Amino acid sequence: MLKGMAAAPLAGLAGGLVVPAAAHAAPLPTSGYRLTGRDHPLFAPQYPYEGVMRRLAPDLGPAVPLAAVAAAANRTADRVTRWPTPSGDPGRPYRFDVPPQRRLAGHSFRWDADDFTDERWRPQGITQDYDGDGTSPARTLLVSWYARGSARDQGARLTVVNWSPTGAITYRHVLLVEPFTERDDQDELRDDIGATDIHAGGIAWYGDHLYVADSGYLATGSMRVGIRVFDLRRFFKVTRGPGIGRQPDGKTFHAHRYEYVLPQIYGYNWSGTARDLTFSQLSVDRTASGPGLLVSEYATTGAPRLVRWPFLPAGGLRPRAEWAASVPRGVRTQGAVKVGSTYYLTTSNGSRRAGALRTWRSTSGATVRHRSRLNIGCEDLSYDGSGSGALWTLGEYANDVGPDDPRAPYSRYVYAVRP
Repeated sequence: MLKGMAAAPLAGLAGGLVVPAAAHAAPLPTSGYRLTGRDHPLFAPQYPYEGVMRRLAPDLGPAVPLAAVAAAANRTADRVTRWPTPSGDPGRPYRFDVPPQRRLAGHSFRWDADDFTDERWRPQGITQDYDGDGTSPARTLLVSWYARGSARDQGARLTVVNWSPTGAITYRHVLLVEPFTERDDQDELRDDIGATDIHAGGIAWYGDHLYVADSGYLATGSMRVGIRVFDLRRFFKVTRGPGIGRQPDGKTFHAHRYEYVLPQIYGYNWSGTARDLTFSQLSVDRTASGPGLLVSEYATTGAPRLVRWPFLPAGGLRPRAEWAASVPRGVRTQGAVKVGSTYYLTTSNGSRRAGALRTWRSTSGATVRHRSRLNIGCEDLSYDGSGSGALWTLGEYANDVGPDDPRAPYSRYVYAVRP
């Protein structure tokens, strides 16, 4: 995650965790928090996404909906039936301590052996059905990953998971791509697809669209990008092969050996006058008068911010935020959701120490409070308010050493607990 912001003193230690000192909630004026819609790639504003997609259609073929991609799952996850036992061994610094009454039976799995140990990809964001429509229980989980090392040029991917509390858990990876138009070697215009160079630290499913956090910059030394938008009704099946984009035959597309791609169709750039906001994580907030997109900010010092933009009835986001606040001692926030009047935050603590679930209320005198320890490398949050009350989260670090890896318990698991 990205770093920044001014340092702030922290209170003493207790049980190996930093305990937040008393601090006051700090509401912020929303006039400085604005988004500007974008219908084109940053590097080619003269070629809108929709126009590129129309020209690509004869060669890309028919769009494939989310349900069909889920039905084409080609990997099987391993169900986890035992919760980890807290350990006080300095060599295994794992202290997961969610009490039994807040653990949800059947709500835990790990990726298959290849994905569980793959250091080239790290899972980040999570969202599920309830985010999408506000009524359905979680049955399809969507998880974002970013590429690193030898896979760096592949950008980001989305995993479509068929989840069940009792049956098989299957999934498929899909590459996130950006459609664009450029001039080829013969100076002729060419429509194509390319990888998305984003961290994808948080995602939110709302209606038919997937909102993906983009914590990058518009250009060197400029403002943040903000949010990318993908249409979950428009996946496309491509030929499995190396590299990415249109192949020499002019009709075939590759996507780094993935069989499905999900193209970007819109975006939002940060255009506020407040200090640049890092768009680190996203979640759907259904607690106010209307649904909104909650953006949380990662920082290693200071008081990171939470900002809420309302969804428009016809789709998309209002340009101006309706609420913003700095979170006292909210450093290393990896995910944030609102349940009732309480915000739940996941906070990380490096690759060898347990993360934490914390709570915060945006009222005068409120402090961030420790709720329980979570997995090492905990990431995004998604709330299923359909009845289970599940808080879904996941871990990013690969269990790349074996069963004796100190990070082994829940290092790269996907699971849910009650608030």
